[in-house]
Amino acid sequence: MSKIVKPLTDTTLKNLKPLDKEYTKSDGKGLYIRVFTHGAKIWYFSYKFLGKHKKISLGSYLDLSLSYAREMAQEYRRLLLRNIDPNIYRSEQNKPPQDVMNFADLARLWRDKRLIQGKFKAETINEAFRRVELHLFPTLASMPITEANLKSFLPTLLPLKNSNTLYKINIALGQIFQLAEDEELIIKNPFRKVHDEFNYIQSKNQPTIKPEELPALFRVLNSANVQKPTALLIEWQLLTILRPAEAVQVEWTDIDWKTKTLHIPAERMKGGKRPHSVPLSTQALHILEQMKQYTFNRKYIFATYSAPYNKPMSTQAANVALKRMGFKGLLIAHGLRSIASTYLHELDIFSSESIELCLSHENRGKVRAAYDKSKKWRSRQEIMQSWGNYVEQCKIEAIKSGYAHS
Repeated sequence: MSKIVKPLTDTTLKNLKPLDKEYTKSDGKGLYIRVFTHGAKIWYFSYKFLGKHKKISLGSYLDLSLSYAREMAQEYRRLLLRNIDPNIYRSEQNKPPQDVMNFADLARLWRDKRLIQGKFKAETINEAFRRVELHLFPTLASMPITEANLKSFLPTLLPLKNSNTLYKINIALGQIFQLAEDEELIIKNPFRKVHDEFNYIQSKNQPTIKPEELPALFRVLNSANVQKPTALLIEWQLLTILRPAEAVQVEWTDIDWKTKTLHIPAERMKGGKRPHSVPLSTQALHILEQMKQYTFNRKYIFATYSAPYNKPMSTQAANVALKRMGFKGLLIAHGLRSIASTYLHELDIFSSESIELCLSHENRGKVRAAYDKSKKWRSRQEIMQSWGNYVEQCKIEAIKSGYAHS
């Protein structure tokens, strides 16, 4: 006797949460939904054709309601009654001539493939797609992809030139049209070197370096005539992504060793309105262990070298050291935050919202901000550890060159 499957409901679907392993929920008659570990929910229809078990992806739950998924499954069952393989039928129906597929269709295909691949979090993928949808679809959605190039996109991209949004959209464009090239829908990806066509706006008051230039910083840092606590302060600020004043005023009592978290009260944060917590990476904790020999019996972790010892170093301590090391006009202490921000956004793994929370960038009301901080904590822990690992790799690269020291 066949097992009776209880049909799914919209409430059940909304409440499906990702687990450590992928799992499926059946609606019956071949229709089921698979929940991936990264959060994506994808509809599938399973069937048997010519003695072989097959399945076909229907699309993401974000775009395909339960009722519509059932309609599609019913349509495929009708095809099977006519001895038609649904996979072959859809392939023939959806395979447009190369000069027919438009930009919107290609962008959706890019999103769906990334969701199914499961290499990135669904939240990150959908956020990147929404950015493209919001800024490019109004004017470029119907453009045939064979006509797409920088010249045709430029009027839409130029108004974004003073924002970080342009940088993120250009990353997406390169990936979207690389998919078109890989699928042989176009001959060459016209956006492969799109970054070379734009001079992204960088504040002259906050000069910084690129993430790939970090080994050069470490090659100089420990060979320079800089006090060890000051060198550790620079690395601490880099690892915690704090502003200079916030980094230098941290107290030993701010550290929760059990949860590996730094808690900064609101009065010491920019604006003085909200407290800020930082998940401490293993690399940041190592900095604290090194600082114990210097200031563990004092109030401030980065206390002054000379009397009075109950004060933190100057907020300009890191800047003065960087100037002495030869980085004048190239990098300031506040620019260390930009290095982290650039690296994490280019990594294209974590959501911009979670990254901005790590940078203590908040524009919401108190209730929403508190909710987001709680909801994104796990993601922020992963972000800070990923960043710490990259910083450590840069130190190792510098050590191998014979300049930096662990």
